[in-house]
Amino acid sequence: MTILDYFLKWEEESPEAIFLKQPKGNDWMEYSWSNVGAEARALLGALQSEGLEKGDRVAILSANCAQWIICDLALMMGGYVSVPLYANVNVRTMRSILKDSGARFLFVGKLASKDWLQLEKGIPGTLPTVAMEGYEKENIRSWRSFLEAGLDPKPNVSNPDETMTIIYTSGTTGDPKGVVHTHRSIMNAVVTAADEVELNRPGNRFLSYLPLSHAAERGLIESGGIYCGGTIAFVESTGTFAANMRDIAPTHFFGVPRIWEKFHEKILERIPQSRLTWLLAIPIVAGIVRLKIKQSLGLQNACVILSGAAPISPELIHWFQKLGIVIREGYGLSENFNVIAMNPKGAIRIGTVGKLFDNQEVRIDPETKEILQKCDWLMQGYYNKPTLTAQTIVNGFLHTGDMGSLSRDGYLTLIGRVKDIFKTAKGEYISPAVLELEFLKLPSVDQACVLGTLYPQPFVLIVLSNAGARMEKRKLEAELMVIIDQLNSGAMQYQKLKKAIIVQEAWTIDNELLTPTLKMKRNRISEKYESSLKPIYETDEIVSWEYQRI
Repeated sequence: MTILDYFLKWEEESPEAIFLKQPKGNDWMEYSWSNVGAEARALLGALQSEGLEKGDRVAILSANCAQWIICDLALMMGGYVSVPLYANVNVRTMRSILKDSGARFLFVGKLASKDWLQLEKGIPGTLPTVAMEGYEKENIRSWRSFLEAGLDPKPNVSNPDETMTIIYTSGTTGDPKGVVHTHRSIMNAVVTAADEVELNRPGNRFLSYLPLSHAAERGLIESGGIYCGGTIAFVESTGTFAANMRDIAPTHFFGVPRIWEKFHEKILERIPQSRLTWLLAIPIVAGIVRLKIKQSLGLQNACVILSGAAPISPELIHWFQKLGIVIREGYGLSENFNVIAMNPKGAIRIGTVGKLFDNQEVRIDPETKEILQKCDWLMQGYYNKPTLTAQTIVNGFLHTGDMGSLSRDGYLTLIGRVKDIFKTAKGEYISPAVLELEFLKLPSVDQACVLGTLYPQPFVLIVLSNAGARMEKRKLEAELMVIIDQLNSGAMQYQKLKKAIIVQEAWTIDNELLTPTLKMKRNRISEKYESSLKPIYETDEIVSWEYQRI
């Protein structure tokens, strides 16, 4: 069976059950399985009336919404290949992806006004474009007029080994690459993870807010939701996230580390740590406090709570555990539809990214420490990049680019990225991820990046959290100096951090220093800071500031 087969199964067995929930102000628009099926078939007929043929690539440019999934299902029904784009993609990257994929049609939907003003200018005039219902755009053909001109749909279901989607990577280390997945590879990944992610149970509810253009959200939320016949709800905006989360109270929630850091910060803004510690020490009161905090986050019914995409501080996981919120770290890539390892619910090993899933072979390269994986849910390759594909999948093994260690009982620990390792001016190698994680343990630190390709010793850039920005200057500097001393005390001379530099500007998607999945773009951060901060680097202070602070 494929993901489409599971959709058709639920459409037949539970036609009136609610599949999708879309917030509109204070209300929710609900779409049953039969509603979605009818709309997807009408959309398929309209695409066929445009002359699109099986195998044609169709791009989706939208934030998560019900229409996103309706579009995707229509494309599955017609044997088309979906090409999702991040809603906050820049014009250059959008044009590159549209050209590289050979997209013949484009759906545009839920987009921030500022993003659309820029992106509209970059859409090729020869590319047929339709705006999703509810997200109409001036001078773009409307959803309803497009559907009304459609023919009777003729399903053209794909063979499981035909391409279902091309997922473009978020560009952590360079230009996005098109990861080609078939219907079979996606289904194999979902089935492999299903038991551990508790998809084989009734009544699952999901909140979709991380980009559906990313393999993790596409796997757990869209594919997982369809597989188990669950309900998928969406978020209207960042401003309504908390309210939408509380309304849905999902059974499954996936948050990247920065989401957990923000939750942590918000909780402490309401209840200072000293008071929280005191309350949790009182047995009867502790249970009430934990429930109230869970309810405030919308996590009171969550049975699967996950983190991934970037390293999360073990201290943060421990902190949430004291609140009864058990975060399970997992690990995967777009190239394997985000399925390699996950911490089992009853056997979490903090500091690892979990235990290997079954039915795969994972090795650690003895020289480079790179993680290698062979399984039947790997990508077919990178679209239009045969040389890069051959370099990435060698003798059936995916070279992940991540470095790790593997315990005898199958728990995987990440120790950095092969490409993140850099040489200092002395020619010595530095692995930055382990160093950065020590700073991220501090509540005062929001972001950290170790650099040093132009210098004899590495140094760390620090972006303060809201709590850090409120701290007294001397206390904050002393806190950072303690971490530097701890790291340097056990390091070789060439590994020792010269200093920490606190920078003024946060690294965001908008300033292109974070990817759409909130990972650091190290190359861009290095370009922005390394040369310009040389005068500060050369000062004697252990902690320096990019800007003046009294």
